[in-house]
Amino acid sequence: MSRSGPLAPALGLILAISLSPAQSWAKDDTPSIVSYGFDGFWTGAQIGLASGYLATGREYESEEWRKLVFGAGVGALIGVGAGITLGVIDVGSAPPDSGHLILRDVGYGVGLGAIVGTAVGALFLIDSGRPKNLLTGAAIGTVAGAGAGLVFGLIEGAAARPEPAAPLPTGRVRFTVIGSEASLWPLPALEGTF
Repeated sequence: MSRSGPLAPALGLILAISLSPAQSWAKDDTPSIVSYGFDGFWTGAQIGLASGYLATGREYESEEWRKLVFGAGVGALIGVGAGITLGVIDVGSAPPDSGHLILRDVGYGVGLGAIVGTAVGALFLIDSGRPKNLLTGAAIGTVAGAGAGLVFGLIEGAAARPEPAAPLPTGRVRFTVIGSEASLWPLPALEGTF
């Protein structure tokens, strides 16, 4: 097996993870189930690519590109399914859109995790001199960031649910009869609470 240049796959993975497209719909737009699918595709592909890289050996071999492609492909398909599922849930529920919050926070977690993981990998690179440390750090950061983003998205989605409003007091008016010291007979009256 032949080895390719050690920095080429590292730079490619870092760029693929950190420079991915942003979320596909703005906060003010009407949510579209298809846009959730696109967001899930990119986020899942990033997580799958990072997972595929973690499955490679100690030294990157030329045949290991298959693990990267397989990881990215499976991650993208799972991401599309998860994104469309979250979109269907959001369309059928009242605002705020918890699915959007979850998908957004997982995407942000992936990006932040990749950047922080690359920085940590760079610190290990200084010590060991192995360029693979950059990629390993980026991949571990991506997977960890996705998990953290999922947790934060679930918490934010649950906290954003509005509490049911207390019922407004309603006024009541009714007819009744009252007694009076000046009259021996009951008198008609109108009684109300406001």
